[in-house]
Amino acid sequence: MDEKIYNNTLLFLKFTATELLIPFDKISLNDEFRGLSTWSSLNALVYISRINEETSVLISSVELADLKTLNDIYNLISSKSNGAI
Repeated sequence: MDEKIYNNTLLFLKFTATELLIPFDKISLNDEFRGLSTWSSLNALVYISRINEETSVLISSVELADLKTLNDIYNLISSKSNGAI
């Protein structure tokens, strides 16, 4: 069985580090993503698009605006991929 980023926090963090060009050892689930050095509105769009490609979960700009940490993003992806939202 293929592990998915919404079932494994380590895979999610590796995915996020790769997509946002941040060393893996420099990010954690508790990080406020808007405070990351490479975060920008353009990178946010690319990141959301890549999440959709990897998981078939679409995060709207309204949903993203309500989130604060990488853990918040992870939880939203997990809940949407499991049919909770």
